[in-house]
Amino acid sequence: MKYLVTGAAGFIGFHVAQRLCEQGHQVIGIDNINDYYDINLKQARLATLNKAHQATGAFSFIKLDIADRHAVAELFKKEKFNRVIHLAAQAGVRYSIDNPLAYADANLIGHLTILEGCRHNNVEHLVYASSSSVYGLNNKVPFATSGSVDHPVSLYAATKKSNELMSQTYSHLYDLPTTGLRFFTVYGPWGRPDMALFKFTERLSKVRVSTFIITVICDETLLISTILLKVYYAFKISFHSAIHSGQWKLAVPMKALLSIRCLILAMVSQLIFSILFSHLKAR
Repeated sequence: MKYLVTGAAGFIGFHVAQRLCEQGHQVIGIDNINDYYDINLKQARLATLNKAHQATGAFSFIKLDIADRHAVAELFKKEKFNRVIHLAAQAGVRYSIDNPLAYADANLIGHLTILEGCRHNNVEHLVYASSSSVYGLNNKVPFATSGSVDHPVSLYAATKKSNELMSQTYSHLYDLPTTGLRFFTVYGPWGRPDMALFKFTERLSKVRVSTFIITVICDETLLISTILLKVYYAFKISFHSAIHSGQWKLAVPMKALLSIRCLILAMVSQLIFSILFSHLKAR
């Protein structure tokens, strides 16, 4: 099966492309390699993919900006993808304050070009990245797909909410199956350097500390392997818009895994930070 993975040089996109290739699928990855964070990390991810799958030709990469409607349209027309996993976006909540137009280009125009490509080329299913940021001022926890998302508190969140509405509309108008995944914080190998995990450990190495209060929130911190499972199961759910359908409950059994993972994560975190504290106090 032929997949398009947008944002293939990104953290989640890299792992998704890797897993699909390992399963025997053909993957074409696209990314504009912007400088939101160190491009050397993005290029290293791509080099890893190319090296791992050079012999089979399972992975190929095209540098392309999803806001370029003509280039995207030509790509869809030429490649005839069976499925699309759309992970490309301008990320970051704080960054949107200083660079709002970057979010309009990547997250609004870019998402629309992908929807149009799917619509005109008989794509079987579009799975795309939404965000937990859409919950905004909703303080009802635990969060649920049925919860209110009417009060975003950042432009980034507003664009992701718009993506959900656009996708639902295309599902309704053109019978295009779409599934939106509201990712929370994701961590793991090859992770983004602007995420809290990296910033926290970097600051730990530079300052002396005596006390930390560590809170592990099961539903908000997800290992990349868990995300890969969610992307996989998204294609197993046969309905148009998962975020607006009661059939989302088909993914609920993973909650049992999350509770066990949370306990293990808490224990491992306690061990790691105990070692760190001992090291810092000894300095």
